[in-house]
Amino acid sequence: MALLTPASVSAAAAAGSRSTPAPPPSTADQEQGMDTGAAFRDPADADLGTHQDLTITLDAAGTRFDLSGREVWGQSYNGRFVAPTIRVAPGSNATIHLVNHLTVATNLHFHGLHVSPSGQSDDPFLCVPAGASTTYSLAIPADHPLGTFWYHSHALATSCPATGSPAMPGMSASGFMPGDVENQIFAGLSGALVVGDDRSLLPRALHHVTAHTVVLKDVQLDRLGHIVQNTSSTSIDSNNPTVRLVNGQLRPILSMKPRETQLWRLVNAGADIFYQLKLDGYCFTVIGEDGTPVARVTTPDTLLLPPGKRYDVLVTAHDRPGETILRTTAYSNGPQGDSYPDVPLAHVEVTGPRMHQLPTVSGAIPTAPPDLSEEPIARHRSLALSENSEGTQFFINGKQFSFDTPLFDTPARLGTVEEWRILNQSGEDHPFHLHTNHFQVMSVNGVPRPYTHQQDTVPVPHAVNGVPGQVVVRVPFSDYPGRWMFHCHIAAHEDNGMMSYINVVR
Repeated sequence: MALLTPASVSAAAAAGSRSTPAPPPSTADQEQGMDTGAAFRDPADADLGTHQDLTITLDAAGTRFDLSGREVWGQSYNGRFVAPTIRVAPGSNATIHLVNHLTVATNLHFHGLHVSPSGQSDDPFLCVPAGASTTYSLAIPADHPLGTFWYHSHALATSCPATGSPAMPGMSASGFMPGDVENQIFAGLSGALVVGDDRSLLPRALHHVTAHTVVLKDVQLDRLGHIVQNTSSTSIDSNNPTVRLVNGQLRPILSMKPRETQLWRLVNAGADIFYQLKLDGYCFTVIGEDGTPVARVTTPDTLLLPPGKRYDVLVTAHDRPGETILRTTAYSNGPQGDSYPDVPLAHVEVTGPRMHQLPTVSGAIPTAPPDLSEEPIARHRSLALSENSEGTQFFINGKQFSFDTPLFDTPARLGTVEEWRILNQSGEDHPFHLHTNHFQVMSVNGVPRPYTHQQDTVPVPHAVNGVPGQVVVRVPFSDYPGRWMFHCHIAAHEDNGMMSYINVVR
């Protein structure tokens, strides 16, 4: 649950006692003025130009959106609540100019990409002050996995350090400074990123099926239509009523023909909340997870997407006309966390002439990464996730994030595989995310997991009766030295301490 941050609490206390806040508007009240039932629309694409290499500009700014017919105030890249989808090809170079029109510092993180974490690449320590700009240069490896990723603000603070100094205004003696990731993602600063086209990995008959990008984000609106932010007097609370949107639309209608197969690229690009997706009467054929082709195709009827999670799935319509609902089902992420209601997200209408049945997909998808089960382990490490009882301070191994101190004294070495045991001592699930490379889950709560895929985000179960939840992962360190960051991807939790990094050396 996202409560008032320590910085907000301190500011409120300095201003004197606060009156009891008014209850947040209900979801129905927040949906007032929004239209439902519009035709499903994919997010706009960034300008692709005429060459393989990509050059775009992203303007981060305060924005008034039209969300399904209602005026809403938030923040955007290039004026859209769902930022333009960036498409890049393996072996290409992407040049992204970020211009900061906000009143606070910002930056970019290209979530899941296997690119350098240093220099003007995917370095979350880069800081762009208000009114300034910078240019990111991403060299996409020729063998980069094909799949779905996303990008978002990863602002580690609201201001940048003075030149030559790691210190920031408001930094505590321990080196901790609350971040601004939750505010900026929640206000609208996130979008999808697609590498290549994973339809090309499927049987030839499926190479040209319709592909949709499905970006899941929610908004909490005050009574004037502003997206709620963490300030000295207001707070984002992920357990409060919220409006769940698909590509910025409220309950759109997605059309399919009988027997038609489509590829859906599912992205949880929100700040804090989980989605447990179900398409009534159907199953999902999972061909990719977190941007990585799977080593074994599965066909679950539900998919859990904590913040930051992605799935590439095939959906085949029934052979007769009809309709169904894509929903997020009722879900709790633990007694110290949130409880979400069952909410319809989109209507799926199956109509029109019956199409030819396409082949099913099974087994391994080409280019799936190899199983790490038999790899020699260079080092074992333990990470303990915890939080205080109020849910305002978060820790890894008892420490809050520090700009200049990695979690481990001993660095990792390129060309090795390590095994990490991640313990969750709190009463809510924490989605653990690693930058720069994927990992393989070996076990959850002591139960071995057979190898089916690698991923970059995994929910670590909450403690039960004082026994911590536990996930064991194997991390391959390849290609890039530098600071590899990891954190809980509930943005309120990383902002308030549950984040660190490991130095990786040659």
